[in-house]
Amino acid sequence: MDFERLSMARLEEIQRLINQGYSNRKIAKILKCRTEAVSAVRNGHLTQEVVKGLQQSSGRLPPVWTLQVNWKEVEKEISQGFENVRIWEDYASQLTSHSNFYKYTQKRFSLLLQKTVTLREFNAGEYAEVDYAGDRIEWIDRNGEIHQAHVFIGILCFSQLIFAWAATNEKKVNWLLAHQKMFEFYGGVPKVIVCDQLKNGVVKSHLYDPDLNPDYVELAKHYGTAVVPARVRRPKDKSLVEGAVKLVQRLFGWTYRRHTFTSLEEINLCLSKTVARINAKIHTRFRISRIQRFKDLEKQKLQKLPMDPYDQSNWKIAVVHPDCTVSVERNFYSVPHIHRGKEVRVKTSASQVEIFLNLERIALHVKTKGLLGRRILDHSHLPENSRAFREVTPQNLLSQAKFVHPQLHELIEKLFEKDTLGNLRRVQGLVRKAHSVIQQYGRSQAEPWIAGAVGNLDRFGRITVQAFNEALTQEQKKSHHSEDRTIVRLPGNPMVRGAGEIIGSQTSQLN
Repeated sequence: MDFERLSMARLEEIQRLINQGYSNRKIAKILKCRTEAVSAVRNGHLTQEVVKGLQQSSGRLPPVWTLQVNWKEVEKEISQGFENVRIWEDYASQLTSHSNFYKYTQKRFSLLLQKTVTLREFNAGEYAEVDYAGDRIEWIDRNGEIHQAHVFIGILCFSQLIFAWAATNEKKVNWLLAHQKMFEFYGGVPKVIVCDQLKNGVVKSHLYDPDLNPDYVELAKHYGTAVVPARVRRPKDKSLVEGAVKLVQRLFGWTYRRHTFTSLEEINLCLSKTVARINAKIHTRFRISRIQRFKDLEKQKLQKLPMDPYDQSNWKIAVVHPDCTVSVERNFYSVPHIHRGKEVRVKTSASQVEIFLNLERIALHVKTKGLLGRRILDHSHLPENSRAFREVTPQNLLSQAKFVHPQLHELIEKLFEKDTLGNLRRVQGLVRKAHSVIQQYGRSQAEPWIAGAVGNLDRFGRITVQAFNEALTQEQKKSHHSEDRTIVRLPGNPMVRGAGEIIGSQTSQLN
């Protein structure tokens, strides 16, 4: 006998048998009722007054275990939004199963548990939702290797026009490229993009102020749109794209269930056919197709595509090395030496490398492709000692030699023709010595010496820095010997040797 059908006569009979000393199981067997009912009567939870009150209110008696639960506290916990299973653990886990407790609470507190539904309304050209499909599409290459294609789905919220594109993975490059292709497919840009909380879109999740991926922000700036991520574990924030994912997956899976794909291009071609079929179908609510609603009402409301194509860039955090460079794609780019050891942000695009410190750009370089381990240096970034070392190049030495003397320039050109790197230090010594002579004696006096010294080096075929020094010394001595340095001794000093003979000869000549 079910407890709900327990009458007052049965209740009195149970009480009589209890008074005679029968056990709960014996009474339940005699009266063909449940032992829970007998136990409730024995414990005083089920009395004639309780039965009368329940029969008058609902006409039926609830399960026995419900009489032992503090429903006021349960109602309070439910109103505060706590999970049903947690409430059951605290208040009824020893009385009944969770399924029974759940069913009873759904009936008893139906108004309290009823959830309100908020209908979302969209304006044309305002919102678009994007997401990746959960199911991946397998394809086999020529070598027999199996790959998986990841499907990106986008939808305009007003017309619900769907876009789909497959890529090899869900990395940031493909994530940004999928947005570019979506904007090109729509022929315009919506004002707001709603995405999931994936790392390509959101670096750090927050309910009100999430940290977006810098590359995603750059894309949004370029196209003039805003990114508003959906809340974590709130699929209804992007319910339209969730529904679009199901539509595309079901139709695509059914249409090509017996087909084996051999390339990613083939998958994208089939995806475009599937999406075109969905977009061309009459919408049950709009009474027209998605594509027709898009062309009539939304296409002209989208923002125009920018004139310049988006140059996809990547951001990374790097530390400036002691040699004033940062590593970018296995090459090294210089940074002003005052920032050595600091953490900087590096933006890399297809054509250039930008380095930022605290939102200020401190370096800009043309990106070098295909040369691993190369150092791209701006000499103004280096300290003085490093700059002096880096300036020792054949071109720089040739320009210095041409400024010093034409003959020295010709000599250095001959040396570089024979062996550029082998004569680099020797040429540096020749130029430095010539500079020092010019600074010490002046250009007008030093140029003939340099010309003569270079001629001697050519004549004897001994071109070394030491030989150049010796030749310069000889040229200096020659210039000193060419001057009239005869000593004329004046007469009249008897203490000077030979002065008496000069005086005597002079006196005889006078006589």
